[in-house]
Amino acid sequence: MHRRVGFGLSETELIAAAARGPEAELDALLMAEGVSIAVAGDPWDDIDLPVTAKDRKSAIRAINRWLDLMADTGTPVVDRMAWLWHGHFVSALDKVKYGRLMVDQIRLFRSAGLGSFADLLGAVAIDPAMLLYLDGTDSTGDHPNENFSREVMELFTIGIGGYTEADVKAGAAALTGWKVRPAVGTTSFVQKRHDDTLRRYLGVDGVHDVDSVVAAIMAHPDLAPSIASAIAGELLGTTDPSVVTPLAETFVSSGFDIKTLVRATVQVGLDGASMPIVLAPVPWLAIAQRVTGAIIDPKLRFNTLRAAGQVPMAPPNVAGWPGGAAWFGSSTVVARAQLAAAVAEAAPMSNPARQAADGTDLVRLAESLGLADPTFSDASSQALRAASPGGQRLALALCTHELVLA
Repeated sequence: MHRRVGFGLSETELIAAAARGPEAELDALLMAEGVSIAVAGDPWDDIDLPVTAKDRKSAIRAINRWLDLMADTGTPVVDRMAWLWHGHFVSALDKVKYGRLMVDQIRLFRSAGLGSFADLLGAVAIDPAMLLYLDGTDSTGDHPNENFSREVMELFTIGIGGYTEADVKAGAAALTGWKVRPAVGTTSFVQKRHDDTLRRYLGVDGVHDVDSVVAAIMAHPDLAPSIASAIAGELLGTTDPSVVTPLAETFVSSGFDIKTLVRATVQVGLDGASMPIVLAPVPWLAIAQRVTGAIIDPKLRFNTLRAAGQVPMAPPNVAGWPGGAAWFGSSTVVARAQLAAAVAEAAPMSNPARQAADGTDLVRLAESLGLADPTFSDASSQALRAASPGGQRLALALCTHELVLA
């Protein structure tokens, strides 16, 4: 559960979680009634993130602080869902250019990523980073830009086939008028730049602004299955209709509450309806650092993640990162091995996983790495026994399919 909907558990944390049982652990993970839902531990200091389009150092610093947070978060579901939404509602630093605006978007995903989907969608539509990334800040009533209007339907909500080109044009007009003020980090609505004409959009008449666009999308029958599929694919490794359809129904009946959908999704996984998931480099690394207690050099981590093909705030395109077997490409495998070696080298000698790697008890090693099933396959076991005790064995363990898959 924790390796899919969080960033793994250390051995001590896993023992405590097992003692609580899956239902109690699910309640705690999702901050059920009586558990604080405050988002704590914001790692970014605005004073240290100057608003500039050229300060590469501040941007890299912001990315590394997010990576540190994921490895050490006290609110794992909050931060796992922020990572999910970052790969869903895509923006990228190379076009946004302002590091603080990207940070503010991540803050949005952390604060709203388990709440109302309608509220999250409305906030994303006027988010400064998103407006810059998909050219909304240049969209006026005279010259509406269609980029966000298209992607909000095709990639972010209802999916291909659920809209027409007329919907793209109507949505683009309704979304005009928003302007980013990068120096302040905010957006403002400029009425004279807006086309307030009432239009038909996704079968709804009278659409003319952000609120009515969001309302029309929320009313579309393809919305719930699309979002349920996105979350099931990420957390369960399956988008089978037999799994997604009841999840979508739960999502609708909840009033499109994301936390309710995530809870239902995790419960389905606990009930056995899941498939193996190939962990992408970033969540895999967060888990590796969490279970080993390793703190690795930020520059090395950034550069090696770049070689692996996944740097936060730098997705390859508006569709986000690929998944699944794409992470078995040669460059990613090599970079993952380099990261594993760095983690193993930085793991404190007092860490149980580092200590277990000095011995030959592979069950003990698996337990210390937070695996709920503390066994390695015959092939992994053979390779681990052949590896030199200590750092080499630990690094190899982190690259086995038991640790790469969740």
